[in-house]
Amino acid sequence: MDLQQLLGGSLGQEATKLISSQLGIDETQAQSAVSMALPTLLSALNNNASTNEGAAALTNAIANDHNGSGLSNLSELAQSALGGQGASILQHILGGAEQNVSSAVSQNAGLSAGQSSQVLQILAPIVLNALGNQSQANAGGINVNTITSVLSSFVGNHQQQAPEQQSIISKLIDRNNDGNIADDVVGIIGKFFK
Repeated sequence: MDLQQLLGGSLGQEATKLISSQLGIDETQAQSAVSMALPTLLSALNNNASTNEGAAALTNAIANDHNGSGLSNLSELAQSALGGQGASILQHILGGAEQNVSSAVSQNAGLSAGQSSQVLQILAPIVLNALGNQSQANAGGINVNTITSVLSSFVGNHQQQAPEQQSIISKLIDRNNDGNIADDVVGIIGKFFK
């Protein structure tokens, strides 16, 4: 099972229901928020992993803190995320584009800015744990090659299936608004999961 199937299947449904109940929002709104937030987070992670240093930092963070074990109790993971861990993870993943992404999720799902921020905070550790889980399933352990392969595969598939959304996502995570997200990775890597 690949990451797209994992997040689109039972894990994605469980995360959507959890977000709905945690934030007191309609499940349809939660699904709309997740459908914008997940590919955005994964695209940002893919950009971060596009350099050797970024890929190594991401792999290290997953191996040490997000190896997939958190998926066994999403409610506990969500509580920890809303307690501050999620905001910290988002800062590393999005590197200053959190407000842009939160605003897009808010508009897509009809949520308040606070609710969309909480959606992102809950999803961030879920996504990292799903990456850890997928890496272990594919390669018997968490490693750089598997993580970068899983991310690039997801982003490539998403680009083919939803090119307009992927274009919007690229604009959202372009921190300096120059149309090139690759140059933004350099600034993020220095702070990535210290």
